[in-house]
Amino acid sequence: MLKMTSSNSALPHFKKPISISHGPWEAYNDFSEHNQLTLSNIEFTTTNLCNMRCSHCAVGYTLQTSDPTPLPMDLIYRRLDEVPNLKTISITGGEPMFSKKSIKNVVKPLLKYAFDRGIYVQMNSNLILSLDRYLEIAEYIDVMHISHNWGTIDTFTEVGFGAMQKQPPLKAKLKLYDQMLLNTRTLSEQGMFISAETMLNKSTQPHLNKIHNEIVYDMKCQRHEIHPMYPADFASQLEVLSLREIKETIHYLLDHRHPGTWMLFGTLPIYPCIRDEEDQALLQKLRNAQNVSLRNDPDGRNRLNVNVFTGNIIVTDFGDENGTLSNIKNDKLTDVFSTWLKSPLAQSINCHCAQFSCLGPNILVKNMYYPQSDFKENESNMRRIYTMD
Repeated sequence: MLKMTSSNSALPHFKKPISISHGPWEAYNDFSEHNQLTLSNIEFTTTNLCNMRCSHCAVGYTLQTSDPTPLPMDLIYRRLDEVPNLKTISITGGEPMFSKKSIKNVVKPLLKYAFDRGIYVQMNSNLILSLDRYLEIAEYIDVMHISHNWGTIDTFTEVGFGAMQKQPPLKAKLKLYDQMLLNTRTLSEQGMFISAETMLNKSTQPHLNKIHNEIVYDMKCQRHEIHPMYPADFASQLEVLSLREIKETIHYLLDHRHPGTWMLFGTLPIYPCIRDEEDQALLQKLRNAQNVSLRNDPDGRNRLNVNVFTGNIIVTDFGDENGTLSNIKNDKLTDVFSTWLKSPLAQSINCHCAQFSCLGPNILVKNMYYPQSDFKENESNMRRIYTMD
């Protein structure tokens, strides 16, 4: 088992274990509690360095060969202290565990801050570094999140390094793949909650059975996340699935998955307010399935992203649409979030359906699949149908 020997003098806050019935990152929980969208999750970009260059990576085009000097941690702590409803912190990069300097100066201080305040932490990592690095911070991690889109070993060696100009030799890539499988399995067996995410696209679709089995049996992950890939600059070379293909793929996964493993479907382009019989049948199938959950997109609903080097604040899934919202050197995170919610872009998709705990689409989904749909009008229609007023 993982060794939980904290150097903190104070006892940790009790945190309810993460489970299919308790997901701290679910944005609708905040809506239920506060009757409005509420800032409860801050995602930190802690490094621009990575030992891979995945073609599908949302930040692949921002990666560098060195990191600038981060902002003072006292400023970051102060901005976090000003978020009264903060429940979760997400740590991403680049690869957050790649730079020992970044781990010491940024990652560990954030982890200890969260520990002392009783905040849940998710780290996004590729898990291909030395196992010791992950064991060193294991006590602070509630969810270790890994992307696993490798239908074949060739996909890993080609797509996993597709944006890298000078690539390592094939033998080194193959060794990294084995290291990733071993690290994930070892950490899982020792008690770390590991959630592996697979994006649905033309590359992964033919290999989902193999990917799912590897996640369940070889990596022994506690959860398999499924998220459709939507068009964005960073993944322009990967083909997205049509709406019908996505629905067919979800049916396939539900019919062929391992029922004993929690499967989370996020950012699905299927909504109760779209009055389509096939859609409603699929949603009901998802709700009835054992160990299956649906999650609303947190970006812009309860989450902002902060860059620890520049201080820039963005809404990750809306970065291409909205750019930088503000900077923590100038503004409180709660004020930035309030301003964001009042923006025309946020208002255009700021809907909710209490009957189904649904917060509607993000802007990528709406633009691709429902450009003519008015989800605010759909919300009103659902209220009339289910007398939710």
